[in-house]
Amino acid sequence: MPTSTGVRETATNIRPDGLAGVEALQADFVTHAYRRHSHPTWTVAMMDRGAARFELDDSEQVACHGELFILEPDAVHTGVPAVPGGWAYKVLYLDPVHIGVWTDDGALPRATRRVVFQDVSLRAALASAHRALAERSTELAVDMAVLAAVTALGPHLRPEPPPTRTRPEHAAVRQAQTHLQEHWAETVTLAELAERARLSPFELARTFRAQVGLPPHAYQLDLRIARARELLAQGEPAVQVAATCGFCDQAHLTRVFRRAVGVSPGRYVLAARSSKTVMRS
Repeated sequence: MPTSTGVRETATNIRPDGLAGVEALQADFVTHAYRRHSHPTWTVAMMDRGAARFELDDSEQVACHGELFILEPDAVHTGVPAVPGGWAYKVLYLDPVHIGVWTDDGALPRATRRVVFQDVSLRAALASAHRALAERSTELAVDMAVLAAVTALGPHLRPEPPPTRTRPEHAAVRQAQTHLQEHWAETVTLAELAERARLSPFELARTFRAQVGLPPHAYQLDLRIARARELLAQGEPAVQVAATCGFCDQAHLTRVFRRAVGVSPGRYVLAARSSKTVMRS
């Protein structure tokens, strides 16, 4: 996709058929900027060119060529160029079920404190996984390559419970989150949420953002995008997905989807279709 300067940006999404809970993104961005958002999956990225800057919780991180970074599920973050030429990277999005093998007590592991780091073995494993995915290798070959990447990720995970919250969890926020999860595609007002949570609109908005990392409307938008990804992968037309998921129209879906996912709904659908039409031995 050409930018305003005429430089072309590219982004390819890959959803391997037969391997649920795994997605890949291979992108070369110049001016693209991700809004504050989160993913329900682990995000494991390797930088191939340039540098990217992203906000994560209360910190600002910079990932440069040759470096890796890991984001836990539901980590709220952004993503913008850190140098004039932008950045190129490859990302694996992994369902937590694929990472859960690292604990014996059933608790979900956490990432180590190093967000941006270097690891030659992990980088090689990630490169092999992306190569297998891009080449549409046999299902078994893709399975083994992704498994090797998850195995190499192990040293960067820890089984300890989540760190103690600096602020106590607020029951009103849980109630507001539940309401948004149950009415993710509907119009929900702040007054409606505040009444449900029994807080003033101002207090709910302030407390919700402090605890979740996103304001209520952005949290609901992430829920809509997650559902849109599922429907698009199932072959639903983008215009129908836009209506089902509460977007004003297809153009609105396209604009929001690309800023959060990195590719347009159309390219996302093509990736889903191609994964289902490849002959596997």
